[in-house]
Amino acid sequence: MASQIQSSNSRKMNIAIIDDAKVNAKLIAAYVKKLDNANPTVFTKASDGLTYCLEQDVDIILLDYKMPEIDGLTFIERIRAVPEKSGVPIVMITSVDDRNILRQALDVGANDFLTKPVDEVELTARVRNMLSLRAYALELKQMATIDALTATYNRRYFLDEAEKEFLRSRRYHTPLSILMLDADKFKRINDTYGHASGDIVLSSICDICRSELRSFDFIGRLGGEEFAICLPETIQQEAMQIAERLRTAIENASITTEKGDIRFTVSIGLTVVDCADSYFTDALERADTSLYQAKRNGRNQVSGLFVE
Repeated sequence: MASQIQSSNSRKMNIAIIDDAKVNAKLIAAYVKKLDNANPTVFTKASDGLTYCLEQDVDIILLDYKMPEIDGLTFIERIRAVPEKSGVPIVMITSVDDRNILRQALDVGANDFLTKPVDEVELTARVRNMLSLRAYALELKQMATIDALTATYNRRYFLDEAEKEFLRSRRYHTPLSILMLDADKFKRINDTYGHASGDIVLSSICDICRSELRSFDFIGRLGGEEFAICLPETIQQEAMQIAERLRTAIENASITTEKGDIRFTVSIGLTVVDCADSYFTDALERADTSLYQAKRNGRNQVSGLFVE
């Protein structure tokens, strides 16, 4: 999760085509490949296509009904059973002329259907429209979840995702560590170099964090120059090493402006979720307390606070 959400305008739209008849699958792929920004991937084995659609960011699924391993209705049900996939458009493509089956497909979560043999104009028109709606939905999601300046999660979305990690940690008895990070003497940076340069500093700090964090770690901007980082499955010693690595990388960085080079540091507070914590925010408050301890002790350092 360290990469956060990517804008739909900066990547190809991922189209999964699942049809056990290779000729049909390749023909559909050839049609949709003519669309701008389309990246079709073909699967002739339904189980492989299902795994791909569940694990990857898919923008639309074009699905055959009659397949020997997993039929189209079952495929759709398994996709729709995953909340994160609820917004992915699914088009069933079938040669079966049975209105009852088409009704069932819509009932289990298909968005549309086409009959074989597929007409290229009709297929591309429907796929284009659905991809446009998909791109718009992703943009709305990004606006609702991502901080525009730093491209980190915004406060509300970070806390929602962190609470999920907290519950998972409790359920599976796995460690979860929290970092609170604050840019040192940030007001002085703004006053000396200007707010535009201050914005660049904050963005640079977040870029450095993302480059140093693991794929499943994630960072959110809680407000101003204060950020929180969630480190799933991370014990205290590992979290301390990560925090120190972040602090050092930021201390060694600089940005060049018209008013001169800017060097900057951060203070970091650290804690580990404890069994006595009722909510994620209990641990977050402890990390916040340890952050201010780092500030009081002179800044540009890591401080930890843990439940005895």
